[in-house]
Amino acid sequence: MRSNALSIYQSHGGKDQIVVLRSPSGSAQVNDLLALAFLMFLAVSAQLIASRFGLSAAIFEILLGLAVGQVLGLRSLEIEWFSFLAVLGGIGLTFLAGTEMEVERVRSQWKSSLPLALASFLSIFITVPFALHYLGGWSWDSSLLAGIALSETSVAIVYVVLVEGGRARTDTGSVILAACFLTNLIASIALAVLFAPPGSEVLIFILAVLLLVPLAYRYTGKVLDRFKGRPGEPEIKLVLLPLLLLAGLASMAGVAAVLPAYLLGFAMSRSLNERKEAWSKVRTVFLGFMVSLFFLAAGSNVSMEALLAGVLIILALGFGRVLLKMLFVLPTVSASFRKDRVYIALLMSTSLTFGMVFLQFGLGQGLIDTTQFSILVGTIIIGALAPTLAAQRWFDPWRGSS
Repeated sequence: MRSNALSIYQSHGGKDQIVVLRSPSGSAQVNDLLALAFLMFLAVSAQLIASRFGLSAAIFEILLGLAVGQVLGLRSLEIEWFSFLAVLGGIGLTFLAGTEMEVERVRSQWKSSLPLALASFLSIFITVPFALHYLGGWSWDSSLLAGIALSETSVAIVYVVLVEGGRARTDTGSVILAACFLTNLIASIALAVLFAPPGSEVLIFILAVLLLVPLAYRYTGKVLDRFKGRPGEPEIKLVLLPLLLLAGLASMAGVAAVLPAYLLGFAMSRSLNERKEAWSKVRTVFLGFMVSLFFLAAGSNVSMEALLAGVLIILALGFGRVLLKMLFVLPTVSASFRKDRVYIALLMSTSLTFGMVFLQFGLGQGLIDTTQFSILVGTIIIGALAPTLAAQRWFDPWRGSS
């Protein structure tokens, strides 16, 4: 009996594919399910490593995605189903980010949070694009996309630090979470305005958002209660329906699905937070599967050669970004939070979630190339680690009382 030869990644039908066996004739046999199982293994590994070091699993998913992209050639840009699932993961990630913010919190804290959000966004948006264009020789489209991507504040990191630490209900925690939401909302609007192509599709998309988001805010709770407990989980499908509809219209219009997903999550936040079982099921759909694929896909598209060649640029951008954010945010902290101002500024300087979503959109639309994508991913990882570690180690307002 002829033994089957093991292969990890080879050409098949003009496309690179994961393969595991060769038939007796020697032709490669594609096994996408094994590839997906391997990606799930990486996601589990990232979660275990992250829990060991107390950091976001997304960071290690990006790093493991980078490793398999370099060693095995497994890149989402070259595998259609991987790219599609990663896009769904990005949509789900921004939707869940919106659900983490309660309408009442934003309403009560917006006066203190809006100056922080504007300073956080503008600190990067009015500086970095000019530096990249005039000093780095990047095109205006690439520079503006980078400015928007690096202007975000990480929902994932702020949520982990404050909510899971039991500090979200404090005055300081509420202000930071509201400012985080507003920063990312401003960045999402900027992305939509600057890179939305003109056309009737955009108008249809805008009308759909203006119709569905208010309806979701008003009727989500009633719909969830009506279908609760029925077989087949219809309430979860009804939550996913408007999300996927808006994402599809955004794709047709050539617009990033970030803004509608974020707004829809925000509109549904109160209803979902009051119905923990439904919210848990929706989170499981995305967090248990597709969000990990999003970060693995992001890492897989990074070029190691670009990282090594641009290490000085990455360090300058990464730490320069944190310093700029702090310089702009510190003066805007209201007087009642002065004693926590460095902690607030550091958390507002974090980056990860929305930055990666924006960069994946830019790469898919051809606004940035692989080299620029790789440099910006490295910059975002610095923003995920450096300010978070500094805030928790040296400036945590609750450390003495823990």
